[in-house]
Amino acid sequence: MWRFGLILLLVTASKQFSLSEFEVPDYMKAGGDVPLKCGYELKSNESDKGFFVKWWWSPMNGSSEERSLIYQRIVGHPPDALRHNIEIVQDDDILLRNVTVKDSGVYECEVSNIVDEVRQYEPLIVFSEGTGVELEFSTVEDGPDTDDDEDVFVTCEALGVAPYPDLTFTVDGEAVNATDLVIESEDSYDIYSNVTLSSDLASGHEISCLLTFSTLNISDVAFLVTQVYNEAGFTTEIPTEMASTEAPENVENNSKGDICCSWLLVAMPLISSYFMYLI
Repeated sequence: MWRFGLILLLVTASKQFSLSEFEVPDYMKAGGDVPLKCGYELKSNESDKGFFVKWWWSPMNGSSEERSLIYQRIVGHPPDALRHNIEIVQDDDILLRNVTVKDSGVYECEVSNIVDEVRQYEPLIVFSEGTGVELEFSTVEDGPDTDDDEDVFVTCEALGVAPYPDLTFTVDGEAVNATDLVIESEDSYDIYSNVTLSSDLASGHEISCLLTFSTLNISDVAFLVTQVYNEAGFTTEIPTEMASTEAPENVENNSKGDICCSWLLVAMPLISSYFMYLI
């Protein structure tokens, strides 16, 4: 009987600790630093004797056999980072330095004692814009459309991107159907897309190509390219504005300077003529 009571006491005591802090960002751009936070809380009558804290990493949608230990601290011993890009910050908080798409996965913090444990985990996606979005135009033979002019063949590509990408063409903000090709490499994807537009649909219109990721809802200047195509085959790139549309203060000042200089260019010949007349 006393043995049963002792076991019950140990189990009850072990349940007194819990995670007080846990943080894994949803996503991070390749090359960035990712903070991972994990802390536990003990009751006043509980000691940390026999406790250990571990960080585990598993590939996205991976099995338990693929889980690997990346950090551990056994109470009474110094912490140990088991991956080269891990910096120990304080307590059991760690920093993943200069992450790559290979660092995407599920990160799990485990706090345990002799008879009980607490675990919490969250996925992290490291995304890469690769080469960014590149948009090009060329002319092809006239197809079955309403005009007799050559059609415009528009291609868009983004190389070395991750996770799985998608490209969307729009003309003046309206989506148009395109043909896509995605080639997978070891850690990233190359995506190609093309669309054929009639001359009257392309000329003078804003044509955009947008890179998105199926598992992320993020925006970045490098993910969108917009150009205006004209009949002569030239394009004008439209600056991408993902946030504020207000012009910077220095742009406004430069505009005033341009106006001032323009007036001087007009006035100088008149002033010179006036002085020549006086002489």
